[in-house]
Amino acid sequence: MRYGEEFFSLVGIALFGTLLIAVAIQAVLRKSFRVSAIDFFIFTFALWCIARSAIYADLSTIRELMKLLIPLLSFTVVKNIVSDRGEYNSVLFWMIVGFVVPVLLSGVQIALRRPDAIAMTIYFTGIDRWQGAYLGAHSLGHSMTLFLFVIVIYVLIRQKEITATSRKLSAVDGIFISVLGFVALYNLYMSEVRSAVLGLLVFVGLLTFRENKKLFFIGGASLTLIGIILAPVWIPVLLHEFAPDRKGGALEVEQMGSGRPTMWLGDYEKYLKLPIDQKIMGIGPGKEMTSVGEFKGHNDWLRILWDTGVVGFTLFLLLQISIVMSILRMKGTEKNLYLSLFTAVMVMMVVSNSYNLRIQVSHLYYILLAYVELPNRSEQSGGYVRRNKIS
Repeated sequence: MRYGEEFFSLVGIALFGTLLIAVAIQAVLRKSFRVSAIDFFIFTFALWCIARSAIYADLSTIRELMKLLIPLLSFTVVKNIVSDRGEYNSVLFWMIVGFVVPVLLSGVQIALRRPDAIAMTIYFTGIDRWQGAYLGAHSLGHSMTLFLFVIVIYVLIRQKEITATSRKLSAVDGIFISVLGFVALYNLYMSEVRSAVLGLLVFVGLLTFRENKKLFFIGGASLTLIGIILAPVWIPVLLHEFAPDRKGGALEVEQMGSGRPTMWLGDYEKYLKLPIDQKIMGIGPGKEMTSVGEFKGHNDWLRILWDTGVVGFTLFLLLQISIVMSILRMKGTEKNLYLSLFTAVMVMMVVSNSYNLRIQVSHLYYILLAYVELPNRSEQSGGYVRRNKIS
């Protein structure tokens, strides 16, 4: 958020440190520590990044390194603290609580058209792009998309919670969550972050398709019809390249997607021109300028290659493969839910800078993913997590 960003960064680091202490205490008390292939690749990737940062200290910053690694390590930390579906639901509940203020505050600021809530004005259309209470439109957009993911996961996982102490979602809770979801959608639309909108569409579309194909086709047809009717409203906002009164002359192919294809090709060509040691080791998390030019971004996968080299890129790829393999061992709605989440995030990582160094969303994303290897859930759904004994 724009308010107290440094304070919240310190709070996040302190919270992660507290969780590490909690893991150590639980490991001693339980005399066990749960690890899997996912954890192996997280640790290996983390060790690689730390080693390259030590070797190339002049090309590294601790802040950017922590932004890259803390979210990944949180996966292992959380899955060793949270042991069942009920505790996981509590984590989701507090995530939602944590979003209440920024979601509502952003919505109010945007609705009141406060000047300090404007991120920028799009030159081609003259339409304002909003950031609300966040630091930048992209932070707002991706945070709102993640929040909507959390809401859906909370509601569906809550339905799975059938212990004697659990209570059904009350009407008041349902209304409040629905209002928050509506405001988050409004904020997302006003942020004009197309990659975040795309991620939400992929998540909802894939989940609906796998859960209820009839609903998918009926809902898809209905949304398509509504989209056609409202095209004059949303096209200038989300597809300014095709706005009827667009400034800047004729649209060139390389301008599509804010010039992303051209930037991606340019970044890859610059990577190929790097010295061989930097191709292998990378230039360090968060670095933009090198001897061969500036990294333009808008692709998390290129960012990983650029930051950590071909070795780090390969380890990160193997990590994602191990995550999806664990998801595919799940069953029913849980499998569909987390496969949709994973796919949506992978799509957003391809078309934007979203879940790599944007810690406010990547941190929560990997905490969400911890559910796929919770011990009690794994026994019910056929997943596998190795429990190492501590002697």
